[in-house]
Amino acid sequence: IQGRLPLEPRQVESNIKKQKKEEAQYLLEVNQATGRRNGFVCSQSLHISLFFDGTNNNEEYDTNGAKPPHPSNIAKLYHASLRDAKEQGYFSYYMPGVGTPFPKIGELDYSTSGLAFASGGENRINWALLMLVDALTLTLTKDKLDDSISEKKIKEMCAAWPLTGEVNRRQAIKSLLAPLQEKIKTAKPKLLAIKLFIYGFSRGAAEARTFVNWLAELFETPEGAERPEQSLLGLPVSIEFLGLLDTVASVGVAHLVPFADGHMGWADGTQQLPDESRYPNLVKSCYHMVAAYEQRSSFPLDTLRRPSGEYPSNTLEILYPGMHSDVGGGYPPGDQGKAIGDQGLLLSQITLHDLYSAAFDAGAPLTIPQPVIPDSVKASQPSRVMPRRAIDEFYISSILVERFNAWRTTIITESKSPFPAKSTPNNRYEPILIGKPLETLVEEQMGWITAWRIGRFAYGSYQSQPFFKQATEWDKERIKIEKKNSETKTSDIKQDRKSKSPNAPGRPIFEPTIDKTQIGQGAKEFRDDFYNQMRSHTSITQLVLDTIPKHVIYLINSDDESAEYEHMKAEGLKLYSKLFSDNAGTVTNDPTMAQVCALFDNQVHDSRAWFMHDNLGSRELWSGYFRYRMIFSDSDSNKELSPIAVAGQLVGIATLVGGVVYIAKQKDIGSMAAGLAGTIGIMSMEYQVIDQISGVALPFVAGAEDLLKPTTSPGDVINAQKQQAIEKHFSDAKKNLSKLLNIAEDKVAEKSAPSLME
Repeated sequence: IQGRLPLEPRQVESNIKKQKKEEAQYLLEVNQATGRRNGFVCSQSLHISLFFDGTNNNEEYDTNGAKPPHPSNIAKLYHASLRDAKEQGYFSYYMPGVGTPFPKIGELDYSTSGLAFASGGENRINWALLMLVDALTLTLTKDKLDDSISEKKIKEMCAAWPLTGEVNRRQAIKSLLAPLQEKIKTAKPKLLAIKLFIYGFSRGAAEARTFVNWLAELFETPEGAERPEQSLLGLPVSIEFLGLLDTVASVGVAHLVPFADGHMGWADGTQQLPDESRYPNLVKSCYHMVAAYEQRSSFPLDTLRRPSGEYPSNTLEILYPGMHSDVGGGYPPGDQGKAIGDQGLLLSQITLHDLYSAAFDAGAPLTIPQPVIPDSVKASQPSRVMPRRAIDEFYISSILVERFNAWRTTIITESKSPFPAKSTPNNRYEPILIGKPLETLVEEQMGWITAWRIGRFAYGSYQSQPFFKQATEWDKERIKIEKKNSETKTSDIKQDRKSKSPNAPGRPIFEPTIDKTQIGQGAKEFRDDFYNQMRSHTSITQLVLDTIPKHVIYLINSDDESAEYEHMKAEGLKLYSKLFSDNAGTVTNDPTMAQVCALFDNQVHDSRAWFMHDNLGSRELWSGYFRYRMIFSDSDSNKELSPIAVAGQLVGIATLVGGVVYIAKQKDIGSMAAGLAGTIGIMSMEYQVIDQISGVALPFVAGAEDLLKPTTSPGDVINAQKQQAIEKHFSDAKKNLSKLLNIAEDKVAEKSAPSLME
């Protein structure tokens, strides 16, 4: 096996030693206390691994149902975890991605609401919290937590806005742990600690980050103490490793950009790691692997960096080539003509190996290739041997490695490793410290892929390239047949649910394979934009809101678009000659740069060309190949935003009855001079809000221009609007309660009043 899987016995010994650290320390303490030299004391720590998969990723279907199989990196790591060693204190739990079936929480089907709006995320996080109880229950009683109890508790743990659910979660977990309190005192083996290893991709990474914060909220503060005690049932709790792949916590409205949603309820205020002054050393190691070339407006990134500019301790954020799923995995070999015939050529294999290596170095309980396991360990712990399927899933081609290493020369100049100089195995994962902000690195990298797109798309050479020739394209008859087959299988599943399989998971939402069409349309869009035939955004865009949502909705400042276009185009032209020797798309003679070009040709996918194409008939509107990705740090952003709706209230609108139509358009000097009713203009945009029922434009309050002014730090406005909304909510609730009490009193008075007969 190539790549970073452990190849030296000392790596394996170090990994196991870290897992047994508490047992060794406890043995030492017992020997010191008794004056004896015991060689063994019956004790163990619980090692719990949690896997939060990404949007539309489902381990069961992607591994066992899809043809060809295409599990994400989270699913592959789950396959490589210690899943059959519960008696030794090792537990692994997997949470399918939002938008896919998760029968254990009552979700049986793939859903567009899960794909688009991350619905179901809160239940997945709460289920993961309950699995901590499951591991403790199984260890102490030999019985698992019953699924019916989990379903009941998940419902109890949820809370309606404006409540956060913290109290509900604490009560639910506390009620389940209480019966175990006495058992833990006499448990054999003696329990020493709870050590967590958490992995997440996409919105699963956002769920993982929320999980960490909600876990911290469960810790109780002893009387007189300044900080919470990081424990459950008196057992110390630590997050030994947190591995994140391209976190997406926000939900963009794909067909309604420049409108974009902020963090959903469960992700609001939970994407920053817990305050280290309050929870010191809770997270001992955290790696966040970020996609350099993702541009979709619907997939903004949440950086680990704090708004103050610093990163939490023990945290690294690393940039990788590729799109969202080139980092998190999930593409099948051959998709869009990339990685033809061999999953070892998938770009996501790089991050798979790096994440495995980083986690293994932190002591993660992952299975190991048999040849490097010491014989003594192999005999006593056969579950540590990596299964054949996992070995196959970790296969990585030397061709991919060579191309990736060539790409590294585009980003690494003067640098230093964050690790101290010491003797380490050659395959140990050591990220390089660049010393530049993430946003700067992303901008620099976008110049490289823009240069490639100029050669392939603007100059038209993509049609003669192997990746395009080998891309799959179903004809109309094939699409018709495949759609019918999908509908038949879906119908069969629904019938089975009525009889023998009530919890049978559904099938993915049908989507035809038309790679050549999507690539061709994407190429035309890029070419039109490159030659300044930019698509007009002057038409009116409407956002219809029947109900104002509780999460934040932003309007992206369109003034950024022109500047981003000019900068990205200039950077692409500057780098063009490094990849190509002429305007016909002939690859450079420089061997290193030729490998970089080969990486773009054969490994890097085009997420924009594919995304939502079947639903919209095109790519994301109001977006393009010449826009930089939005990056959030809490509520701060690298782009100027105007919060237009917060906590169910429209910003700058005094009154609201029913639904509204929020209209945004490029500012027209003539109409603005005429003074359209109910219209205000901010920067190059003008807004109007129409009441759905009356059709009348709602007036903006005085000072609305200041509230709606685009900014990279809208937090103050958002927090103020939230507080106003909460105060209004409780004020309205108080009035409603008063009315109900008055009605009740009147009814009591009517019953007690003497009748005429009396």
